Parts: sequence; C-alpha cells; structure tokens
Amino acid sequence: MWIDSTAGSLVNFSSGLDEATWSQSVDPSEVTNFASGGYREYIVGLRGVTFSIGGMFSSTHAEVLDGVFNDATADTYSLEYSPDGSTAAGRHLLKAELIPTSLEYGASVDERVNMSAEFIVTGTITSTNH
Repeated sequence: MWIDSTAGSLVNFSSGLDEATWSQSVDPSEVTNFASGGYREYIVGLRGVTFSIGGMFSSTHAEVLDGVFNDATADTYSLEYSPDGSTAAGRHLLKAELIPTSLEYGASVDERVNMSAEFIVTGTITSTNH
C-alpha cells in the first residue's frame, strides 16, 4: 500500500500496518410511485468508499501522515492499494484519490503504540492488475 506524501511521492505503508479496510457502499434512491404495485422501487444512487489503516506506530509513517493531515495546500492524496499485499504481475490493484478524515496515535501502559487513519475516496477508482 502506498500513499502520497506532501512531497508528492508515494510512500510504502505496508510495514508496520496490520490492518487495512476498503469499504464500498451505494446509497440507493427510492423511486416508488403509485404504479409500483405496493412495493418500493429503487435506483442505484451515489457510491462511496472509505479506507482505513491501522497498526504499529512508525515514526516514518507518522511523519507522512502528520504532513498529510496538516497540509492546507493539497485537496487529495493518491493511493495505490493491493488488497492481497502482492505486487506480482496479475495481482489486483486499486488506485484512488483520498481525503484524510481522522488520525489517531495511542497506547495503554502494557501495549505497543498504535496508529490508525481514515480517509474517504473522492472521484473515480481505477481497478486493475499490476
């Protein structure tokens, strides 16, 4: 998984992370009318994707994420995400533009320091293979 830095270069986030979730949804629009025969009818509405990552704190990743979340000059950041973790030829690859929505660092007294971040995807998603 690679996310843009404020310098405009993709940074590999695979090491240290132990979870990534790509969640897609569709908001259907109801179009029921009197001729619908008593059943609700829908059409496909707007689509949306959220992307979240989490895992062990890394100063390198934190520096990139802090920059992304505090950058007032960029609207979106690029993502390249291989859900199965492989960059081998023929493996699935998703490309999208992200807007950061949350960033968290934390730990309890007897555990590792964790980090997590959430993003929303904006615009078109490219689904292809390496």
